[in-house]
Amino acid sequence: MGAIGLLSRGIKFARPILDVVQTADALTEEGGEIDVLPGDPQAARRLRELLGTPAPTPDEDALAVFPVTPGTDLGTGRAALARRRRSGGGALAVLIGRRSEREALERELLEGHHLEPSNIAHVASLEGPGERAAIDAVLAALTDDMVAAGRRNPGLRPAVGKRLVSAASRQAGAIGALPLAGADMPVLALLQVRMISQLAALHDRPFGAERAMEAAAVLAAGFGWRAVGRTAVGFVPVAGWAVQGGVAYASTRAMGEAALARLAAGHDLIEGTPVDAVKPQLERVLGRLRGGS
Repeated sequence: MGAIGLLSRGIKFARPILDVVQTADALTEEGGEIDVLPGDPQAARRLRELLGTPAPTPDEDALAVFPVTPGTDLGTGRAALARRRRSGGGALAVLIGRRSEREALERELLEGHHLEPSNIAHVASLEGPGERAAIDAVLAALTDDMVAAGRRNPGLRPAVGKRLVSAASRQAGAIGALPLAGADMPVLALLQVRMISQLAALHDRPFGAERAMEAAAVLAAGFGWRAVGRTAVGFVPVAGWAVQGGVAYASTRAMGEAALARLAAGHDLIEGTPVDAVKPQLERVLGRLRGGS
């Protein structure tokens, strides 16, 4: 096969990977803003610390978070949440205090049906378990903007990363357990590439040669793990589906947790001479792919 044929096959193989990586980047370019409203001053400062949230934004599409403690003036904040909810933006009141105090605050906030129970989260404090509960409530309110919000608000990255890895691992386990006779391999590979791409985008790693190398490494590792799964089936033929599903789950989780640890520590996924040596060639291929997309 000539050089043109090899290049054509390489581009055909690489294009789905490129699409997955670029989609992960695109989904984090817009959205994900969080506006912590001036409710209880101390609670507002603590929330901004937890989320790593920048200064308030005038963007009406931002998720408005209103920290409320007993004694907080609800008027302005409640009106702002109701307005944000009517305009299609996210609205979340975080109620902080003893249970009886929070229940009374909830009744007052829900009066007049300006807000719904889904717009309210309860935490005893913004420390310890309450800290994690507040972050979980914010992520639930962000829905599809979760990764974009993590990219803009560093405090959310650990929780978002764990969710991405857990979701991809469960999907991989379900796919790996299906009797697809090898057809699951490209599906699993792209799922794992998407997970790694989302984690990289979450940590604000732009697309480039390094990301292409990361995707190739994921593919190579994924095919290796799936070979292990097929071999293991021979030893447990009756429950082969469970073995393959378990290997797919475990390998995806291992990839995700390793990637998350490196990115959280401020490292690229792949570093050093191997990337430097092939970076110019990779950049040329990426340019050709982008030009043909």
